[in-house]
Amino acid sequence: MCYSTRNLLIALCKAVSAIALAGSVHAQDIAVTHCDGSCPQYQSSLAATRANVVIHHVYAAGINGDTGLADWVSYRLTDEAIGVASLLPRVWQPDRLMEYSGIDDVLEISSSGLRLAEIAVSNNPYAGIGELPEENDESARLAPITSFANTPYWSDLNNVTNMVPMPKSLRLGPWLHLEQSLNGLVAKTKELQVISGPLFLIGNLSTTPTATAIEPAAYYKIVADENELVTFIFPKELGQFDSYCGQTTDLEQLQEMVSINFFPDRKMVHSEQLLSNLNCSK
Repeated sequence: MCYSTRNLLIALCKAVSAIALAGSVHAQDIAVTHCDGSCPQYQSSLAATRANVVIHHVYAAGINGDTGLADWVSYRLTDEAIGVASLLPRVWQPDRLMEYSGIDDVLEISSSGLRLAEIAVSNNPYAGIGELPEENDESARLAPITSFANTPYWSDLNNVTNMVPMPKSLRLGPWLHLEQSLNGLVAKTKELQVISGPLFLIGNLSTTPTATAIEPAAYYKIVADENELVTFIFPKELGQFDSYCGQTTDLEQLQEMVSINFFPDRKMVHSEQLLSNLNCSK
């Protein structure tokens, strides 16, 4: 049978519509190494629709559709990836993958509206030479450069999708100390999964939230070794000399607060042994 041009176009439109409809009904399961399988899932269908997931060489992130900031960042910590980061440039950069997300304008606010001390405080972009450029910075990396300094992909950690506003005292205190303990522990365990992100209270959010109007009330970090884990929550008021060991919480409580299922494909249990291995003893 021969089609006229009009009939052919109609047939093509119907075929495309059928494919689109099938794609909307049947979702694909995607295994992501940074998430050790399935990445965190939003419990709200509205949040899931608004959010975007970016996957880089060394981390995956769920990006909030309203703020352009990460709701979560997940990465796989390995012994061979850890290295010395003192001479690596630490200048925030746009995330090239976000141009496909439809929230580029929000990310532009993120990168320009926050104090980026790597640029504002020092003209020297190299940490470790004289005064650290980020010493007075009020933002932090959810996945640290030190954990991937021995890979060719460390510059991914300078993406704004890996950035979160954070007080200096917390960033240079318990947050950093836990990262150092994790780097030490993975030399023995060989591999760990880490998920981190900001935690907001309702009062922190405006009706039209932007990166410049948002200040997290706390921050979380989940450390997982296969099916065992330890969950930490760090209030923003923590001082530089406070211990991370006293900041543990239940995974279920955190998931209720952020409406995210962090491990949708497996059952996790709290591990006192893992906590002890992180230099925390009762």
